[in-house]
Amino acid sequence: MANVTLSAAVRGSLLSLQNTTKLIEQTQGRLSTGLKVASAIDDPVAFFQAKTLTDRAFDFTEKKDGIDQGISTVTAAIDGLNAVESLVRQLKGVAQSMKSATGTQFTDLITQYNDLRSQVDLLTADATYQGTNLINGTGQTLTTEFSDISTSKLAISSVDVTANGIDVNAVSKSLTTANVINVNYADVAATTNLSAGGTTASITYIGPDVTITTASSAQTITYGGVTFTTTALTAGASSISLVSGTAYSLSLASSGTSTSLSGTTLTVAHAGVSVGGAGVSIAAQDGRTYVTESNSAVIDLAITDLTSALTSLRSSASSLGSNVALLQTRLDFTAKYVDTLETGGSKLTLADINGEGANLLALQTRQQLGIQALSFAGQAEQSVLGLFR
Repeated sequence: MANVTLSAAVRGSLLSLQNTTKLIEQTQGRLSTGLKVASAIDDPVAFFQAKTLTDRAFDFTEKKDGIDQGISTVTAAIDGLNAVESLVRQLKGVAQSMKSATGTQFTDLITQYNDLRSQVDLLTADATYQGTNLINGTGQTLTTEFSDISTSKLAISSVDVTANGIDVNAVSKSLTTANVINVNYADVAATTNLSAGGTTASITYIGPDVTITTASSAQTITYGGVTFTTTALTAGASSISLVSGTAYSLSLASSGTSTSLSGTTLTVAHAGVSVGGAGVSIAAQDGRTYVTESNSAVIDLAITDLTSALTSLRSSASSLGSNVALLQTRLDFTAKYVDTLETGGSKLTLADINGEGANLLALQTRQQLGIQALSFAGQAEQSVLGLFR
């Protein structure tokens, strides 16, 4: 079919009307989506600049979520520390009460003390957040990344505030049977082997002060389930004293009968055990401090440990608290930075709704005028028909 030939006036009006319609569609699209650059076709430069900014905002949003979770993890640890501190304060109060307690009351206080101590370990085990525990001494480390820079991160090492970790020993009532010496298990390595070669173990005598005046005043030391017997007198000595709270070196005698206390070395023999060979192995038990009724000195040893534990807990809480402050600072910065990136991307792609609304009104008016102009151009051609009438 042959092409229809249009006059210049009609063709010009038609092209103008088509262009106006295209602009109206574009403006309506911007109004409906709110974007002046919806794809690379609209404006490649602006589109990819905006995408770079929004992609970085997305990456930092992920980091922000990690920082927020890190704050919660450390906060859970601090809450646990505060609770442990409260328990230690209660332990200290119970220990103070032991000074004036006697009989059944004294025994009940020991039970109460040990029950409270066991709660310390239970509490620290519960202070876990999403599998991470920063206070139960399991060696975990919380690493929080701040950005895509590999060095921009914070590593928080866990602390050990279990009962053993803060050196809070269990307490036991000192034996009152004559000729029995109690020592502190906490002052011995995990396993110490006492042999004829003179291997020693450091101990602290926790029993009441005792003075041995004759070689026949046999004493026993109950240690790690092994009972040692000693006269604790050197040859020619008339007496020797063991003082509560004093550290001694414990070693096994070279024969089954030789016993002595020379300087700060307490040498003992174990009845019925051969000294040769591997010697006698003393396994340390869970930290234990012996207390005696009406003996404030030995109870004060436990109170001193509790005071030191409180100092340690405060130091750990201060360290974790400073880390929370740092994480919160990074969280605030990251939130603002993400907002800045997204705002910058929006400036390149968002449409001016007010401006586009005005454009649409003007284009609709132009469209009506274009239709009218096309009508006028058509009327000019129709006038030719009059020549054939």
